[in-house]
Amino acid sequence: MSQPATVNLKPIVFGDTWDGMTVSMSSDGSALDSDISAIRMFFKNEEGTTGLELTNTAGITITNANTWEFTVDSIARFPLAVGQWYWSIEITAADNNRKTRVAGSIEVLDDATQ
Repeated sequence: MSQPATVNLKPIVFGDTWDGMTVSMSSDGSALDSDISAIRMFFKNEEGTTGLELTNTAGITITNANTWEFTVDSIARFPLAVGQWYWSIEITAADNNRKTRVAGSIEVLDDATQ
């Protein structure tokens, strides 16, 4: 069983704009045999409570389903509370194979100017 790739995102100050990210997957030949049909990205706190969920219908744009390229859109005022958050990206392929492909953490810092 393959583990998701780990990517820890740069910290962000509470309420600031988050730039999102562009993702392009690669494979040894078997993982990308089927086009992407759906994507979900979850941000959960240390207790496991979901604070934010993005999907390919709200917040994620699939730019090339065949080559597994997509963009997580920027968010004007990042809504998560101050603290440590854990995120993951779950991809469902057209063959109905669903896996968490990427996961990591992001820290939301207190805004000292408020």
